Amino acid sequence: MLSILIVDDDVNLLSGLRRALHDQPYDLFTANSAEMAIDMFHRKAFDLVLVDQKMSGLSGAELIAWIAQEFPDTVRLMLTGHADVNMMMDAINNGKVFRFLTKPSHSVDIALAILEGLESKLASAV
Repeated sequence: MLSILIVDDDVNLLSGLRRALHDQPYDLFTANSAEMAIDMFHRKAFDLVLVDQKMSGLSGAELIAWIAQEFPDTVRLMLTGHADVNMMMDAINNGKVFRFLTKPSHSVDIALAILEGLESKLASAV
């Protein structure tokens, strides 16, 4: 089964997404920090990751760049409430982000972006 990881330091957002996405055709994992996500990646490669940009510790862009370097086959999505052109360019150029979502995002939009990211992964594997 495909697996996704959602990384955000807002535990309420993680809980809400877990409830909203519980019936999707993938295994859902969550991490409340970039450091926790890195630890999880050392134990398991994920098919897709959705990362919040603004977190304490490592930023989402730094985490995305690390994932792109270490796990290039993982599809990367970014969630941000503080989009600026420089940050977006950095995430695209260094992290090869598949899609940007802005906060607040409806769970249907997030679910759709995740499914499209997974479809692109499966299509490139053929």
